[in-house]
Order: sequence, then C-alpha cells, then structure tokens
Amino acid sequence: MSRWHLITGEYPPGGGGIGDYTRLLALALAERGEEVDVWTSASPPGGLQQTRLAEKEPQDGAPDEPRVHRAGALHGAGLRALSAGLDAAAAPRRLLIQYAPQAVGMRGLNVAFCAWALARRRAGDDVRVMFHEPFFPFGWQRPQRNLLAAVNRGMAGLLLRASTRAYVSTSAWTGLLRPLAPRDVPITTLPIPSTIPFVDQRAEVSRVRARLLAGRGGPLLVHFGTYGEMITPLLIPVLREAVRRHPDARILLLGRGGPAFADRLRAPGQSSPDTVVTLGELDAEQISIHLQAADAALQPYPDGADTRRTTLMACVVNGVPTVTNDGRFTDAEWREGPVRLAQAAQPEEMAGEALDRVLAEDRDELGGRTRAWYQARFSMPRTVETLLADGDGAP
Repeated sequence: MSRWHLITGEYPPGGGGIGDYTRLLALALAERGEEVDVWTSASPPGGLQQTRLAEKEPQDGAPDEPRVHRAGALHGAGLRALSAGLDAAAAPRRLLIQYAPQAVGMRGLNVAFCAWALARRRAGDDVRVMFHEPFFPFGWQRPQRNLLAAVNRGMAGLLLRASTRAYVSTSAWTGLLRPLAPRDVPITTLPIPSTIPFVDQRAEVSRVRARLLAGRGGPLLVHFGTYGEMITPLLIPVLREAVRRHPDARILLLGRGGPAFADRLRAPGQSSPDTVVTLGELDAEQISIHLQAADAALQPYPDGADTRRTTLMACVVNGVPTVTNDGRFTDAEWREGPVRLAQAAQPEEMAGEALDRVLAEDRDELGGRTRAWYQARFSMPRTVETLLADGDGAP
C-alpha cells in the first residue's frame, strides 16, 4: 500500500472536469487499498474560508476514503500551507499533480507553482504530473496571448523536470511535451474515463426511448456536449443533414446549453418544431439512461476524437453507437474500435455513410461491443492499474 497526495486546483462540490476526474481517481485508488490525500485550492463546502480543512468523503470516518484538504490558492500563503501539510505527512511522499495551466490559478501564469513542484522533487518527493492540457497555443488572431503561450511552455518544462514520470490525457500531448522533457522521463497516456457511469436500468431506458420518439419511426439521434463556440459550427450542419436524410428522426440534445442551441438548430424549413428535444441539465443517472435510449450519437470535434473528451467517453461507456470524426489530435485507439470514425467533421461524411453504417447494425450488439471496448481501454480501473504498476519513482 502506498500513500498518494493528489494536488488539484479543482475539486467537488465545485465545477470543473479536472475536479470530477480527481475525485473519481481518489476514490478508485482508495478502493484498491491505497492511502489518498487530496490537496486542493477549491473552496470548501458552504464557501467557508478555512486554510487547512480536512474532510472525508462520502462518510466521515471510513478507513478507505480519501482525505480532502482545502489549503487555499496554489501560490503565496496557500502554497506555503500546502508545503506545511505535506511536510507533516510521512515520507516517502508521492505527489500526483493534476495540471492544466488555467487550473492552477493566476490566469494560467502560475510559474511559482511549477517552481515549487521542482523544489519538492529536489527535496526527495516522488513528483508526478498528469497533463490534462499542456500549454496555450501560439497564434496570430490574438497575438497578445502569445506571451501566455510562451510562459506556459516554460511552466511545462519546469513540471517535466520535476517529474519522475509524466502522464497525458491524450497521446497527442506526448509529441508536444517530449521536446521539453528530460530524456529519462517517461510519458504515459492515461485516458480520461467517463464521468457519466453506465446505469443498468433497461426497463427505464425503454420507457424513455418510447417517450422521446413519441410515435415517430426514428431513428433517435443524440448529441451530448456543452455546445461551445468551437463545436456548434460543426454540429448544426451535421444534425440538419441527418434530419434531411432521415425525416422521421428525432434529435435529442443532452448537456448544458442544449435549450439555447435548439433554437439555433430549428431553422425555418429545416425540420418540424418537434424534431428537436432538449431537456436541460440532468443528473448523471438520467444522462446515462437517455444516452442508452438513442440509436446513435453524432459527436463532431474540431481536432478529432481523442481520449480527453469526456462527452465522447460518456457515449462509449454507455454503449451508444457513435459517429465521430478523425483529426489531428485523434488517438490511434479510435481508429481500431467499434466507434465509426468519419474522415472529417462534415455533414456528408458524418450524417451520410458513417451514420448509415451504424444504423444498419444491431443496436444492442454494437452497444455491448462498445461498452466492452471502453472497459478494456479507457476505464478508471485501467488508469489505476497503470499508476500502481509504475511503482516508486527515483528520488
């Protein structure tokens, strides 16, 4: 048994995908008998301003649950409080930092935190970094942000020098980080598991499916996402093309932002008003049930399918026959599995042959293969196995 110190700028009950991931990882490590401490700058429940609050989740006093310490911001006094808390813990100490530039505060310019991690390594801690995002990209549309991009690269370099080993949320980040890393630092891909677990309630799935179709012949097509500005220009023409090819289809929009997006999708002459169904925010169980009710998911991404997209992972873990697209960040796994990968996020590519081939297959059989593929490649137990197999890092 080892003792893990997970360091994160986000943690429930506050929002944030990194926080949700860290909580799932902490619980999974604890279930394997590991001791787990979570150190976070996220505010404690109720907004209290304690600097050294430790809490248990979900039931106080259970021996196999992570201890959560809310020690303040990851700079200045908060960083000193974090150091004091770690120094009070027994050595050897294994630190696993959950990193994205914006997630550690100071608007993505927290160089002090990265230097602190290097100092902890030099003092003898086994420091490991999980790169959810590596750095802000250079660009010419907003040149003032190139300073942020340059500083971010320096921050990543410090963290890689601090690391006994590094992890990335998608293999696409390996090529970006390798030039900044010492030669002897291994970089391993740890896919981001779905934060929406599979709920086995077949009767409820059938009831929801019948209600959503409302007598239509189908198919029932779903998109799960946040409907951000990078996705919607791709998604609107894909969904409209799907409805053009399948006039009796219903489109289910799941996720925050769905109702506002539905108004944009319901263009005059494109579809009847009841073609699009949106339910607003649902809890994880209801999202699972509604995903399973669908015949297929349409999930376009500007850079392609990859293992850090939790909306795509939610479709896969719930066995939804899924159409997505290739791109410059697409991991090799997506080219080998049961998910249908269109060559580009174009209407004729995704809503044409790719969707037709998915709909032609047996939905239950394809869904079963998709869930099994997820469990073998992307599930949290696979992540924990990788972390435990790595053993102790060199001092």
